[in-house]
Amino acid sequence: MGQLYYPNLFSPIEIRGKRLRNRVVASAQACPHPVIAGNGGYDNASVYAAQYMGMLARGGAAVVNTGHYGVDPRYQLGALKYAFNFFAGELHNHQLQTFHLMSNNVQSYGALASFELNHGGHMSHPIEGNKVIGPMDGVMPDGRVIVKMDRNEMERVAEYFGNAAYLAKQGGFDMINVHAAHNWLLGQFLSPHINKREDEFGGTAENRARFPLMVLHAIRDRIGNDMLLSVRYSAAELVEGGATMDETEQVIRMMSKYADIVHCSAGKVDNLEASNFLFPSQFTKHGVNAYLAREVKKRVPEIKVEAIGAITDPAMADELIQNGSCDLVAMARSFIADNNWARKAKEGQAEDIRPCIRCLRCLNESVNLAGETACSVNPRRVLYQVLPSSEMAFKKKRVLVAGGGPAGIQAANELAKRGHEVILCEAGGQLGGRLHFADHVPFKHDLVLYRNYLIRQVEKAEHIEIRLNTLVTPQMVVKEKPDALILAMGAKDFLPPVPGIAQENVMHSSELFGREESLGGHIAIIGGGAVGCEAAIHLQMLGKKVELIEMADELMKADKEDYPDQRDFTLFYLKHRLDMESCTPLGIPENENVQVHLNAVCLEVVPEGVKIREQDGIVRTVKADHIIFATGLRPDKEMLQAFEGTARDVIYVGDSKKVGTIYHTSKTGLYAAMELS
Repeated sequence: MGQLYYPNLFSPIEIRGKRLRNRVVASAQACPHPVIAGNGGYDNASVYAAQYMGMLARGGAAVVNTGHYGVDPRYQLGALKYAFNFFAGELHNHQLQTFHLMSNNVQSYGALASFELNHGGHMSHPIEGNKVIGPMDGVMPDGRVIVKMDRNEMERVAEYFGNAAYLAKQGGFDMINVHAAHNWLLGQFLSPHINKREDEFGGTAENRARFPLMVLHAIRDRIGNDMLLSVRYSAAELVEGGATMDETEQVIRMMSKYADIVHCSAGKVDNLEASNFLFPSQFTKHGVNAYLAREVKKRVPEIKVEAIGAITDPAMADELIQNGSCDLVAMARSFIADNNWARKAKEGQAEDIRPCIRCLRCLNESVNLAGETACSVNPRRVLYQVLPSSEMAFKKKRVLVAGGGPAGIQAANELAKRGHEVILCEAGGQLGGRLHFADHVPFKHDLVLYRNYLIRQVEKAEHIEIRLNTLVTPQMVVKEKPDALILAMGAKDFLPPVPGIAQENVMHSSELFGREESLGGHIAIIGGGAVGCEAAIHLQMLGKKVELIEMADELMKADKEDYPDQRDFTLFYLKHRLDMESCTPLGIPENENVQVHLNAVCLEVVPEGVKIREQDGIVRTVKADHIIFATGLRPDKEMLQAFEGTARDVIYVGDSKKVGTIYHTSKTGLYAAMELS
């Protein structure tokens, strides 16, 4: 028998007569491309979703969940406005076929298929004039009226849940996962922060759980005893006035009458500080919510416990099972970053798992309705339907890649996978490009893991020759005679023509990292984009006072589209102390070390600091010991143009193509390889 890697994580477990081949759960996540359905909303019950779920099952998970489905035909669910009518007969006939395709795809690869059911409550969008329902009367900020549910309404919604669960069973699913967390309808009832009712459905934990228990009873009644039932639960709401652990214990114990598994999440989707732990970002530690699963398992041994929350390392997941913290480990973004996460871990290939960098780009669809749930490190996520092979025969090419940063490495790896011979040249003494700054920033540890992953892949590849300390020139390309040239030479620092900028105490942000101790205690940063804001947080953590100067009317304006959640968390920690070990936003003290100057134009660097002109036209001097220009990069177009015509194909990737993000480097690197294959 071969070596068993992570033997606790990959040990089977039997629950309600069903055997799970291991303890890894692919948690609920949206299909990369939601499909337009009736009533103007989206429907993720599609052939796309079936294929994607099959990929996760093939990737080694024991359980694969759908994204969440709204059970109530009167409402669209959440920001994406999922519209799925479980009561329209014609739709059933069509959707049951898709349900079977989804469950069959999962089961054919040895996993259990789980169907997640939800009701948005006051986060729903009414259809045909219905009013939003919830535990309390109220009005949403956008004017939607919330109507307090009575018992008849509760019974009606419970029936919707039961009917939806029955249809999932008819569609071949093995498990129902009920969303009772994060301030959706069932979570709203469970929350003392939201539910202020004075009748039998409010007040005590037992009363607040009465309606969710009605739902679980209705589901169990319709699905019988042969299906698994899991509940997604906010074991800590992480807001003032949220449920206590004693109340959580009480409610979960009551739920165990119907449910087999409790998924211990945290936070609320409509609270910024708490949502940083619901979707753990770069500003939290890995496994940040595992303590909740550990406590629930200790207190309620009669139910199986599932941990979640930035658990990306199989060694951590294995330890959580081994030490009794949980029975199952769930992850969504780890499988988004690498569909084969579990399979690689089981086969002893953990170093080949593509790490999630927790940038939260995959969430931007639900905020900005981007039309796809892209991944910064896995550009294939939106290309999982591969085109048929070209009619032209494959021809192996000799490709020179100029530049060993993330875009060049991505291109080299993808080319080598396709059988091309690659020469990867890097002008410096190490691969990784600008990503080496992350070694100096505590909240950029995920980026270190990603950089190291990329480097390992090219070092292990059979068809890649690596040449360090090798500057690629047009003359060299002509001499090497490659079939194609990939220009991944990055971009150069941009410094604006500000008087006094040549002083010794002035630097570009790219020069900052690793030199922090040599800086004075008072720093001015010119530029309030992502780089400037993150540099300010980093320096604040080191005890520096920072003056953050931005000419626009808000910080990180460009990130509102691609990284809205990460932007919100970044702006929060500009003004609050960042503790990477904290498991809660409660009690985070404010920090006045960063002073923000908006609508402020840098006029001149002077010996005592920097002169700025504010919105009202007043010119004043901001004192600083050192001045950092976070003013971005610019491609060296003149240098790059000198390579035109040196090879049959010349392709630009990464910052050489356009200064962008990690997503831009991974996508352009992949696309270059596809273009040449």
